[in-house]
Amino acid sequence: MIQEKVKAARGRPKTINRERILEVAMKAYWQEGTRGVSINEICKLAEVSKPGLYREFGNEDGLMEAALAAYIEQTFSPLIASLESQRSFSAVLAELVNFVCNERKELPDGCLMVKMRDAQPSLGDKTQSALAEIHYQFMVFIESWAQKAKESGEIPETMSNRFVADYVDAQITAALAQRARGEDAEKVRTVLKMAFSVFDKPA
Repeated sequence: MIQEKVKAARGRPKTINRERILEVAMKAYWQEGTRGVSINEICKLAEVSKPGLYREFGNEDGLMEAALAAYIEQTFSPLIASLESQRSFSAVLAELVNFVCNERKELPDGCLMVKMRDAQPSLGDKTQSALAEIHYQFMVFIESWAQKAKESGEIPETMSNRFVADYVDAQITAALAQRARGEDAEKVRTVLKMAFSVFDKPA
C-alpha cells in the first residue's frame, strides 16, 4: 500500500493513505457524478484533512485525474484486455453488453467515464485531457475492429469504421447512463442487443 508521511498541523506527522483516498474519490464520483460530491465530503469519507488532500493531489483537478486513472486501471483496462481476446466483432459487442449489464459487486452501476463526459465543461484541464485521451483510444480500438469485421465479411462494407465507432459509443453511453439511473439490467440488455443488430449482415 502506498503511503507517504506529510506534516500536519502543529508539526505532527500524518499518514496519507493515497490508495484509500483514490478508492473513496473514484466510487464517490462514479456514484454521484463529479458535480454531486464535494471535496469536503471526500475528505470526510476518506478521513483526511483538506490541506493533506491538496498536498497529495495539488487541487481538485489533480484528484479527479488520479481517480479517473484508478478507474481506468481497475475497470476499463481489464475490459479492453477482454475485448482484445475476442475472435469476432459480434463477440466484442456481446462482451460490451455484458460489461454494461452485468452486476459488479460492491461497485456502482454505470461508468465513471460517462459521468465525467456529461460534466466535461466543468472539469479541470488535466481531467479533461485524460478523459479525451482514453475516449480517443476506445474509438480507435472499435474502428480497428470494424475494419477487421468488414474484411472478414462480418459487417457490411458500406459502413465506415468511424460510423461503427460512433454508433457503438453512442449506444454504450446511453445504456450505461440507464444503468446508472437504476434501470433494469435485463431491459437495458435487450434494448442494447437490438441496437447492435444493425450490424447483422443480411442473409
